[in-house]
Amino acid sequence: MGNGLKARRQQHHSFLYEPLFSPPFLEEGENEKLRVFSTKELKKATKRFRKDRVVTSDDGSVQTFYKGYINGTTCAPSRTKTKVAVSVMECLQHSPRPKHEKAESLGEIHHPNLVKLLGYCYEDTISLLVFEYSHKGSLHDHIFGKEEALPWETRAKIAIGVAEAIAFLHSIKKIPINQELHMHNIMLDDVMRSHMV
Repeated sequence: MGNGLKARRQQHHSFLYEPLFSPPFLEEGENEKLRVFSTKELKKATKRFRKDRVVTSDDGSVQTFYKGYINGTTCAPSRTKTKVAVSVMECLQHSPRPKHEKAESLGEIHHPNLVKLLGYCYEDTISLLVFEYSHKGSLHDHIFGKEEALPWETRAKIAIGVAEAIAFLHSIKKIPINQELHMHNIMLDDVMRSHMV
């Protein structure tokens, strides 16, 4: 009677994953339209496709990223105060599905730990995807390119974000996942939140 502590109810624990964030898709018709860029626009936005980083995968394939700036409202190439940094990724096309359909389906996926797709460019032999730019670079840069190690709290935050993104992607039945997880595919923003490409 006397110590003021209440008995705890026994809780049943489940090992099934329950996503922390929902819903995985916007309702039909609510999808933000992806911007279709021309090669000329992206050439201007990226200062003639000046390379930001080049990533070589374990299988020998190479992906090139270009940093550019677009207007935050119109998505046109920009050099003014309204500019937004973007990452332009050269695509490797392995799917028989039309490229624009693949980009549109990627544009339907929204999660706090996935890089946001803003648009694409498919002209002749050029295949480019335009993403939000993550200002702190990749996890690979922080693990292998920095002299100072990341604090454990930051490492845990990054790992949890990546785990949530992977669990989210696996919960989507609509889109097959065939991407290997690499540190250069994990981008970090200003507050060290992880965003998978």
